[in-house]
Amino acid sequence: MSRGSGTKEGTLRGCEAFCASLHGAQLQPLFDYLPGVYFVAKDRAGRVMMANNVAVQLCGFEREEDMIGKTDYDIFSADRADAYVKDDNHVFETGESVIDHVELAPDPHNSINWFVTTKIPLYSDEGEIVGLACIARNMTSAHEKLRPYMEMNEVLDYVRENYADPIKVEDLAKIMHLSSSQFERSFKKVFKISPTKHILNVRVRAACRLLSTTNDTIASIALEAGFYDHSHFIRNFRKVMGLSPREYREGGREIPW
Repeated sequence: MSRGSGTKEGTLRGCEAFCASLHGAQLQPLFDYLPGVYFVAKDRAGRVMMANNVAVQLCGFEREEDMIGKTDYDIFSADRADAYVKDDNHVFETGESVIDHVELAPDPHNSINWFVTTKIPLYSDEGEIVGLACIARNMTSAHEKLRPYMEMNEVLDYVRENYADPIKVEDLAKIMHLSSSQFERSFKKVFKISPTKHILNVRVRAACRLLSTTNDTIASIALEAGFYDHSHFIRNFRKVMGLSPREYREGGREIPW
């Protein structure tokens, strides 16, 4: 495995050929929208050929161009680079992917965080391994981003299990030990919809399942899905789905979401 970067001009030409052989240039913009996910593609010499913004920043660079052509030994300490290269070589030599490997890695602030890393081989049109792609998720930051959603899990479970019964926002607020107004603000901040709209969505989804999988009458489905009368059901079903329950059933629609 090369520890050098080669000339910048040669590296950039190699990068263009590498991306062209993988059709990677068309996909690269997508990788910049993966929240908290580090993405890098390397050639067989271990040189970085592609990197998303998260990877660029995590490795201490300002632009992707500054990272292109670098090897792990140019970026990390020798002991960290040795570990990463060992995994790379396993992929290159066996063609086997490294899946969900848990490891410690530094960030630009010299903190040490847990990462879950996956590496897969990349093949040319001729079937030869020409490099690898690596994604890594920072589990420390991911946990912080997921924390607000996890805190609402008990509320989501309650709605999922009790949608057929009357549900008051005050009852959900009590689960979270909040006032109704505090709970509504918190729920809307996390999910971008009100608790009442979420309950409606869950009930409509349940009705869609019953319309698709049973021969029950629309009136009985309305009650089973938690709507207090037939007209209330039809009005709200149309509001969410854009068509009536009967039209949905006759159209053979699949269960949404």
